[in-house]
Amino acid sequence: MKQIALVADMHGNLPATRALAADLKRRGIETIYCLGDMIGKGPSSKETMQWTLENCQVILQGNWEEGIGLKQYEKDEFYYEQLGEEYMALLPRLPMEYSFTLSGRRIRMIHGRPFMADAVGVHREESHFQPLLQNHDVLIYADAHKIGMRLLTGGKMVINCGSVGNGLNLNMVQYTILTGEETDETAPFDVNLITLPYDREQAVRDALEAGERGLVKADLFAQEVMTGVYARHPKK
Repeated sequence: MKQIALVADMHGNLPATRALAADLKRRGIETIYCLGDMIGKGPSSKETMQWTLENCQVILQGNWEEGIGLKQYEKDEFYYEQLGEEYMALLPRLPMEYSFTLSGRRIRMIHGRPFMADAVGVHREESHFQPLLQNHDVLIYADAHKIGMRLLTGGKMVINCGSVGNGLNLNMVQYTILTGEETDETAPFDVNLITLPYDREQAVRDALEAGERGLVKADLFAQEVMTGVYARHPKK
């Protein structure tokens, strides 16, 4: 049986990413797909991007990779300087989606935005997800930072893989493991939603220290880490 870990939204949270890495090693999982937003918000974007590049076989472009890579917003100089020219050049070239088959299920992966108008949870009305499934059986996305799974009418499935470094509602590392067979369409298809603790206090210290060096809204990121409640206003 093949195991695939689906990770996303590390958001520069190094303690959370290290906890994820340790858990993946403990489970012996070597195939890892990242659904985007490995950078931004948190203080250690270069380190979380480096881990992703070294360990993930598939890396999608999230809305933060787009925004930082294309320098769409003011006051993001902290990220430009931290990532450097080489990493900055990679961001706009990342793919927007990826499809594969496991245990006969046709699976489509996206980050969320821009395919979705906003970051939404899996309990949104079915009409929101059906067009995104297209000719697939399973839609997997990130962006909402709230891990979850839902069966739709007709047996279609929607999965939010959760957020590693900025989990909302549950402020822990969140990620998903798929288990199945690549060539046997009759094999079981297992979905495991994983949550695990990490050193949130260190993540807060890292954020606040980076705030003194120019990380914008570091205090709000620290608040989200400790409470699991969204604190930011839309970027201007």
